[in-house]
Formats: sequence, structure tokens, C-alpha cells
Amino acid sequence: MTDTTVVTEEKSAWLSKINWTQILTVGFTLLAAFGFNIPEDMKVNLIAAVTAIGGLATIVMKTWFTTTITPSSAAKL
Repeated sequence: MTDTTVVTEEKSAWLSKINWTQILTVGFTLLAAFGFNIPEDMKVNLIAAVTAIGGLATIVMKTWFTTTITPSSAAKL
């Protein structure tokens, strides 16, 4: 087995695009559920769309656009 070392940058979790995507997903989901006076069937569709888009955006960013790690993740290596 070969040992591979990779050098990467660390950045604060507050600068993580994945964390912010999930924060926004939760915020928009709560806003759709409780912040608007809209019909229940439309509310369900809106919540489903926000959740799906947030999840897909997270997968895409984590898979193809993440080039740094947070200090707490680096400490576990």
C-alpha cells in the first residue's frame, strides 16, 4: 500500500460554501413552511424543491468544488 500525502489549505467553517448552502436551505425551508400564507399543497411543493436544490447543490460543491478543509477536519487527520 502506498502512503499518499496531499497538501491543502485550511479555512474557517464560517467561510464554507457547503455550510452556507445548508444554512440557507434550512432558512428557506422554514420560511416556506411558516413565513408565507400560501396554500398547503403549494407549500409542500416549495419545501420539496428547496430541499432538493439545497441537497444537490451541496453534493455538486463537495464533489467538484471543495479544495480546502476546516481546521476541525484537519485536526482529525
